[in-house]
Amino acid sequence: MSKLNDTNTINWGIVGLGDVCQKKSGPAFYKCEGSDLAAVMRRTPGKAKEYAAKQVPGGKCVGYEDIDEFLKHPGLDAVYVSTRPGTHLEICKKVAKAGKACYVEKPVGRCAEEAEEINKVFKDAGLKLYTAYISRAYDRTQKVRTLLSEGAIGDTISNVSYTLVGSGGARDMTGDLPWRLDAEQSGGGLIMDVGCHVLDRIDYICGPLTNIRGRAENKHSPLVPVEDFVHLTAEFGEGTWAALSTDKGATVECTWDFASEEQTPFEELQIVGSKGSLKMAGFGVVKVYNEKGELQQELTFDMPEHTAQALIQTVTNDLRGMEKSSILSYGDNAIRTQRVIDTALNSYYGGRESGYWARETWPGRPLQSTA
Repeated sequence: MSKLNDTNTINWGIVGLGDVCQKKSGPAFYKCEGSDLAAVMRRTPGKAKEYAAKQVPGGKCVGYEDIDEFLKHPGLDAVYVSTRPGTHLEICKKVAKAGKACYVEKPVGRCAEEAEEINKVFKDAGLKLYTAYISRAYDRTQKVRTLLSEGAIGDTISNVSYTLVGSGGARDMTGDLPWRLDAEQSGGGLIMDVGCHVLDRIDYICGPLTNIRGRAENKHSPLVPVEDFVHLTAEFGEGTWAALSTDKGATVECTWDFASEEQTPFEELQIVGSKGSLKMAGFGVVKVYNEKGELQQELTFDMPEHTAQALIQTVTNDLRGMEKSSILSYGDNAIRTQRVIDTALNSYYGGRESGYWARETWPGRPLQSTA
């Protein structure tokens, strides 16, 4: 995409060039309008230079192996932190100290305490912090908000439910213990990688969750230390950004069964209103039903080539001083989402304060059961 002009372009840098940078996010930083990818950094010798030379057109992107040198790159405006969650706090502190705006991959921290600390670092420095809850910017998410605001299922919401059976499309799940199942690196099981997106989407569409109750178990995975099943219930609190108001006592129920081999993979988000219901099935279908359960509309959406591009464009626009957007994801909504997850996982880990991952045993996973 063409740039508006050279003086109003955001020069981005990326720290971490793993799987999310190959297609989901990385190309967006040089394809978005008003955006250039000026520098990339990866510790593995030669990998950053290889990415810069082969992936980024124009020949102007510079590859670094040292983060301090990377942050000194001339004209660098903002940094995308695309490393594993266990490294986010340390890297974000360096980015803030260097005076750069930041767009950090989700989950922002391994627990709410870490997410809060990262948010405070940028707030204290007077710098912008954006978080990568990209499903806010999907066409289907925006369409759902429009349908709700137009009264497609009535004037209030009474119930929201979500069910996922399967891995939810989690990437890079190879090896004896994929990093996404290592609490020290990820913060927990796949709810941290997959479940956080749907919780943020519910927050964005319907409002924040309150009165959260939940449980986590390891039902199917004796060789894995983290939970593979999570169930939570909640109610809606006050949120002025919601697309539709919620009934007093409106409920939320979510279930993730990541490792079941007895059921067919399945995903569905259902929103029940005063005059009908709406279902988001999988990645591309939205269905609207009337009070009798009769199908009224069925909408199909194609996933974009780079799934993060719409949100990255909105972040870039904001950094360029263009009109504010309700799509933007910041530290505060990331903290809300992480608090919900922490509540659901708390009993399994015996607390979700920073450092819980270093305990030798968790109440939900006694040491002797891992032998």
